[in-house]
Amino acid sequence: MKQDYKEALNKLVQAKKKEIATSFSEAAVSNILTILEHTPKYLASIAKRFDEKNSLKPIVDGKRSFRETLLHLLNMEGLNYTTIYPAFLLNKPKVYPIHAERDFGRLGLFSDFSLDELLEAFFFERRKSLSFLKSLKKSDWQKQLAEKDKAREETIYWRARMMAIHDFMHVQTLRFQTGYSEQ
Repeated sequence: MKQDYKEALNKLVQAKKKEIATSFSEAAVSNILTILEHTPKYLASIAKRFDEKNSLKPIVDGKRSFRETLLHLLNMEGLNYTTIYPAFLLNKPKVYPIHAERDFGRLGLFSDFSLDELLEAFFFERRKSLSFLKSLKKSDWQKQLAEKDKAREETIYWRARMMAIHDFMHVQTLRFQTGYSEQ
């Protein structure tokens, strides 16, 4: 049943976390980039199953709609502007306590976008992120951010890893909820 996927999803996500080491390696970066490149392709493919109206309905009762998932992913891309990019541009910038849904969601940046426009916006934002990440030198991945009340200093690598695992989780969630797998 569509709703009974949480345990299987958790196993997949835990396995993916093990595939992408917590410390930098070129193989891990390759895995990260592969996941981040795959998400727009999957979203484009699955979006064909939704129109404006049914994209607003929860896929599974009590869960996000396809549109809400797109908005969430777009808001996560927005966090790059407050975390990853400043880490590259500044010396150990502070991470602002900005949450993708609670805070970016309040901005209403995409409230009047159609489904196709949301997809285009995500594709564009992701393309920018990938262009940036692919341009990084090995030493750039280790540039740090300081987050309040955290002993561990995060790096661009750590944040990109988090993005990839987050993407993976949402793609798998959509697969479980819809039963859709690309051909």
